[in-house]
Amino acid sequence: MRKHLLIALVVLLALAGCQPKETKLYIASINDMHANIDNMPKLAHVVDSLRTLYPDLLLFSAGDNRSGNPINDRADEPARPMAELMNAVGFDLTCFGNHEWDSGVEALRNVMNVANFPFVCANVTFDDTLNMPVKPYVIFERNGLKIGVIGAIQLGPNGIPDFHPDNAGGSHFRPIEEVLPDYMFLRDECNALFLLSHRGFEEDMELAEQFPQFDAIFGGHSHTLVNDNTFSNGVLVTQAMNKVKYLTLSTFTFDKNGKMIAKESHNIPVNTIKEKDEKVKAMVDKFNNNEVFLKVLGYNDAAIDDCFQCLGSLMADADLEMAGADLSFQNFGGVRFDTIGVRPITLKDLFSLDPFDNELILFNMTGQEIVDFLGVSFFTDHGPNYCAGCSYTYSVDDEGQMKDCQVTLANGKPLDLKATYKVVMNSYMSSAFDFEHADPGTSLFRTSNEALTAFLANHPHINYAGAIRVIEK
Repeated sequence: MRKHLLIALVVLLALAGCQPKETKLYIASINDMHANIDNMPKLAHVVDSLRTLYPDLLLFSAGDNRSGNPINDRADEPARPMAELMNAVGFDLTCFGNHEWDSGVEALRNVMNVANFPFVCANVTFDDTLNMPVKPYVIFERNGLKIGVIGAIQLGPNGIPDFHPDNAGGSHFRPIEEVLPDYMFLRDECNALFLLSHRGFEEDMELAEQFPQFDAIFGGHSHTLVNDNTFSNGVLVTQAMNKVKYLTLSTFTFDKNGKMIAKESHNIPVNTIKEKDEKVKAMVDKFNNNEVFLKVLGYNDAAIDDCFQCLGSLMADADLEMAGADLSFQNFGGVRFDTIGVRPITLKDLFSLDPFDNELILFNMTGQEIVDFLGVSFFTDHGPNYCAGCSYTYSVDDEGQMKDCQVTLANGKPLDLKATYKVVMNSYMSSAFDFEHADPGTSLFRTSNEALTAFLANHPHINYAGAIRVIEK
């Protein structure tokens, strides 16, 4: 009997020695993919490689999965290609980005119903009649650990995310700072508590100061490549640029009692790798096989490299010509790529540059209203409007407000603050920017996409290299 007891004790001690003293949790996160479907086969290869090493890996997206590629955005069911590709890659969770609303709420619901992964957001509610399958948070279980993830989306000065207000359709938003206290009970229920956030890097860093209960914030919206192991108030904060260029792998270590004892992050380049997942590549090839978008509209005679303003000037010129206006303004955030080589310009290029279908709105505005408008839009859109029919200089004060704005007309004369000018802009700008204007504006019932198409028909060869009309002093 004694011998058997001794053997049992030896076995128990041996088993105890084999018990892991630490448990690791691996989370891969990405953001602002903006329908760059051509990089999804590379992403799938990277994720499969990580899952080979870490079978319990979780894969998160911090929003703006769509808007940037007409192959996806103008599909028969808008944004369905990206949802199917995300299913194939094996995403576990996404939060909303502001661009998820670009085709309206019903199209968003359709995408959510296609997805094999949940959408999470704590600071949005929908009318009950919409039947939107969204959750404020989810809880995963991995290796005996409970992992809580809350979702969040940014709000602009008008109280909604940065999308056209007409697309809100039964969506209701609250500042995330007001909402999060209602979900802090998860801190006691979970071994790890994360925020999946589409709010911007600076905003996430500030939120971490307010809510140190989070172990990490996986962020998006500002397209920032956040350095490895960036912390705010002890909270790990990540973001992986945009358009599937990087993926962030975060590692969380727990002791034998399930208490987190270490955390770190590491950015993995996706854009530069050569290997591709063949199954996902076949899906992408099928989506890309659309001759409609290969139609040539014009020719770019000079390479544009890393110049949003150059292409913004082109868009402003197109709007100006269609409207027959004196001045035209194109919002900073509405220019969706910054580089194009010497080559034919296709319909796909046009819809990639301007994917939004915004109508053109014509205003009669005084010079003073124009200057005030430029200041308001600079602060709201986090950048200057590009322009046609004029150029301007400005400076920025310590609070990020535009000042000393000096507008010069195309004829070389200064803007007359008391004179009235015909000004054209897109309907997003007229709706989202809270500027003073006596004239309510008149829709031209033509879109900015139509203006670009007509402009290229009238000017089949363009050269916008160095088209700099706006200068910060």
